[in-house]
Amino acid sequence: MATETVSQKSQPSTASHRLLSGRSKRILRENLTAYLFLSPALLIVFAFGIFPIFFAGYVSLYKWRIKQNEYRGLANYVTAMGDVAYVFFFLIAIALAIVGILEIVKVVRTSKKQEMPFYVPFLSLIPGAIIAYGLLEIILRLITRFAQQEAIDAGEASVLGNIWLGLVLILIGVVLSLIVRRLQSRLSDNRLFLPDFTIPAVAIVATLGLAVILGSFTLEQLQQSERYGLAVVRIAYLASALVLLAIGYLIWMWGARQDSNRRLLLSIIAATVFIAGGVWLATIWPVVSKGADVKFYESLAATVWYSMLTVPVQLGIAMALAYMLYQPIWGKGPLRVIYFIPYIAPAVATAGIFSVLFSLRPTSFANQILVALGGEPVKWLSDPGNAVGTLLESFGLISPATASSVTFGPSLALLVVIFYNIWVFVGYDTVIFLAGLGNIPNTLYEAARIDGASSWKLFRHITFPLLSPTTYFLSVISIIGTFKAFTHIYVLRTPAAQGTMDTASVYFFVTFFRGARFGFSTSMAIVLFVIILVLYLIQNRIAQRSVFYG
Repeated sequence: MATETVSQKSQPSTASHRLLSGRSKRILRENLTAYLFLSPALLIVFAFGIFPIFFAGYVSLYKWRIKQNEYRGLANYVTAMGDVAYVFFFLIAIALAIVGILEIVKVVRTSKKQEMPFYVPFLSLIPGAIIAYGLLEIILRLITRFAQQEAIDAGEASVLGNIWLGLVLILIGVVLSLIVRRLQSRLSDNRLFLPDFTIPAVAIVATLGLAVILGSFTLEQLQQSERYGLAVVRIAYLASALVLLAIGYLIWMWGARQDSNRRLLLSIIAATVFIAGGVWLATIWPVVSKGADVKFYESLAATVWYSMLTVPVQLGIAMALAYMLYQPIWGKGPLRVIYFIPYIAPAVATAGIFSVLFSLRPTSFANQILVALGGEPVKWLSDPGNAVGTLLESFGLISPATASSVTFGPSLALLVVIFYNIWVFVGYDTVIFLAGLGNIPNTLYEAARIDGASSWKLFRHITFPLLSPTTYFLSVISIIGTFKAFTHIYVLRTPAAQGTMDTASVYFFVTFFRGARFGFSTSMAIVLFVIILVLYLIQNRIAQRSVFYG
């Protein structure tokens, strides 16, 4: 009798197999409550963050002046980037496919860890596909609602998508996910706690679906191009260069993890060969980018120089200032406020002051300093020449002919913008570094001093590693900020600089506002967005290996 009772208790009850048992109802109620609280923030993020990206992508496919005109496909991108545009979109499609495949691998690893049958997690692809299609219906309807409502009312365009259908599909997908989750529990020996595979399933369907759509669309646009044969040859050369560079990088990273000196030496030699081959093939770049918008690439180059010469310098100065202000010195409170003032001051006003300090007059403040150091006055914001060549010529170190032949580096006008950015953001970075220093336990310094550590060793082995999360945060927002910088550059720019100080965001705005080429400028903005996203992902990857969180 006792044995029979135990066996009855060990068997799951009939109620536990119902779709919405007591536990399922509780979980559903908790999830609905959480999503209700999150829904306002999700709507705001979608309305002002995610949807504008899709809408901008839609606009970039058309000739757009005030309102939507004829469909152009990738013509706007090709006009801006040349045949590189096709490589750009193929790389995006490949990246989306890789993300989807990595998500599949992650799901398979989770199922193995949970000792589940391999096919059980993939049952969530059914509700995941329904939810993804519902989201697509909503996005398409919102895009056409804002883009061509007048044409729809006049009967000149058709409606894409359906909001109500999308909401119904999402609701069906959510309900179906609960059913699938119950089925997954049964197929996994009625486990009480199972990972939720619905969101990964939506991500898999969305990324792989977008990869297929974008790849086929790019291939179709390439085949319809008037210069199809030449474009294929250019793309093949550039793709080969990228592949060789990627192989060289992977070999280099593999060699860095080897303990054997022989393997390390061989990996360095092999990586050098592949990278050299990639660089040699990349010399076809002027041919690949032929027919593109020269000013587009010049603006990207100015943006890269602006970011490379600004972020490391301002972070280095800010870290040194923060370290000194953290010491027990007199007046460090007022000094913190003084350093922070440039950041809180209006950008238009401070940029106007800089334009006066760095004017072309020989009596300007910057020229007086240059003369005091033994140089000749320069035009600063009105000089489109190379900064290194112009300054060396000012001090008489090189001839004017040699100075004009120097092309590597930013222009002198852009150098002034770099000075401005460093002056403004050093105070902000200093305050953030001070907050990071305050989180480092003082006991670590005391123990190191007892062991005889010098001030440099304290900074090198304690302060610097434990400040890595703060450094990572500041580097991310600083790089993104330099790629998006606009206000102070627009105030400081002069016609005499001949566009050499126009970063990407400034050039896009001028094209959009003055040229009224909305579709063309939007396509360039999409390219800049992808570049910023890639930079963030690279920084995030580096942070996983080098940032120390204690």
